[in-house]
Amino acid sequence: MTKLLYIVMSGKEAEQKFDMAITSAGRIAEKKLAEKVKIIFFGPSELLLARATGERAEKLKKLISDGIVDSACVNMAQNMKIDVELKAQGILLEGYSARMMNLLNEGYVPVTF
Repeated sequence: MTKLLYIVMSGKEAEQKFDMAITSAGRIAEKKLAEKVKIIFFGPSELLLARATGERAEKLKKLISDGIVDSACVNMAQNMKIDVELKAQGILLEGYSARMMNLLNEGYVPVTF
């Protein structure tokens, strides 16, 4: 079975892509259509992640509690001054390149949004 790595970069300029990514990842994990599903956030998507409200926030809380949200980029979060908000949500902050490469080396197949 395939392990999927969702790489979400879309932010306010493409909120629909962001929402499609988190919805799709949640459904695939829920229906056990993949061995594992992980999401990493990078760039503009981190603002949507940090400031999520309503239905989006509820979906993200579930993805975080289910261990599907893997991490967000620490450097981008610090530059955007949202690192404290992301940590408060229980999101791991790590270097994007190293984290992505670790997951790819573990056999995850990338899907980008």
